[in-house]
Amino acid sequence: MDFDDRLTDAFDRGLREGLDSLSAVDRELFHVQDFIIEFEMGGLSGYLYNRLPDLDRIGHAVTAMKRLGFGRLADLLAQAAGLFNGYRDPAPRTTWDEVRKTYDPAGRIDAIDSAVDALGGDYGHDGSAIT
Repeated sequence: MDFDDRLTDAFDRGLREGLDSLSAVDRELFHVQDFIIEFEMGGLSGYLYNRLPDLDRIGHAVTAMKRLGFGRLADLLAQAAGLFNGYRDPAPRTTWDEVRKTYDPAGRIDAIDSAVDALGGDYGHDGSAIT
């Protein structure tokens, strides 16, 4: 099974059977694939919008990316998540644009998004095998 197939398989099993049913490595694969799917559907803003306020889950994705050979992607996601340190869902609810103005007034998310996109279809994977 190649790397892409492993990502897809772990993700599908995690959705179907729950994250707790996966091995530690497969949980890492799940978090990487979860990012890739969200990024491809809505960019970095889409991923963050759908994952905040769960910074721990984003942190798990960063850790998994580093261990699985996506070092540059992990660094970029960590930079983006760092913009939202201390994030709490706004009350009353507001728009994502307003949230970004509060946590990312300089608009760094767009530059980080472009850097992720520039990694290409393999998201900067270093070619290492899954262990």
